[in-house]
Amino acid sequence: NRHVLDLYRSSHPTWLAAPDRAGPRLIGDVYIHPSASVSPTAVLGPNVSIDRYATIGEGVRLRDCIVLQGGVIREHACVMFSVIGTEASIGEWARIEGTPTDPNPNKPFAKIETLELFNERGQLNPSCTVIGSHVEVPAEVIVRNSIVLPHKELDRSYRNQIIM
Repeated sequence: NRHVLDLYRSSHPTWLAAPDRAGPRLIGDVYIHPSASVSPTAVLGPNVSIDRYATIGEGVRLRDCIVLQGGVIREHACVMFSVIGTEASIGEWARIEGTPTDPNPNKPFAKIETLELFNERGQLNPSCTVIGSHVEVPAEVIVRNSIVLPHKELDRSYRNQIIM
């Protein structure tokens, strides 16, 4: 996402959201589809992409994430280092957080060093959090370093798990 937004900045700068006093606060590169509804009190960026018909509520904080078509992020939720699936819903004051995994730029052939998928206790190693399509995350729930498969309704917080 970061690299695509960087490419937009150099080749199609009009595709990126422009700062506006009446709009949300933008930090770095942010793409907002024209059909998306974004509260002017939201803080977006860097590296945020918001797809068609997505809804971003009041006081929402988005950073290094993608919100796919029809995704709803309710008031005061925080989403970082994550992908929010199509028609997924994130409740008020919820926190969806992954762990950034960047290539090491000091190596001659920079690439993401992948760890084993699971640690010795059988838990998912930290990585980007993915909330599948049509998932409902209730208010005040924390989902950290997890993958939630489509069509789930969560009832509690999760960490380092795959929710099937």
